[in-house]
Amino acid sequence: MLPVYNITFQIVKEKESKTKESMRMMGMTDTSYWLSWFAYYTLINTIISLVGWLCLCINVIQYSTPAYVFLYMWLFGESVFGQIVFL
Repeated sequence: MLPVYNITFQIVKEKESKTKESMRMMGMTDTSYWLSWFAYYTLINTIISLVGWLCLCINVIQYSTPAYVFLYMWLFGESVFGQIVFL
């Protein structure tokens, strides 16, 4: 939940400081703005999912495919980003 809090806090802080509007005046589009947030969150999500997956691989995941467990964790993190953007 810490990454969710941090990303939400940073987006709200950026909205308060009107950074997005000043970048828009310089010619940045909304697509590139949200793609930058998506790339940033995907990197953080991948690192957290990888660490969690490695911890689970040590004698916890015995009867399932480890790749599916990692994919499930990573996709869950990506869906949380969609929820952050929606809210």
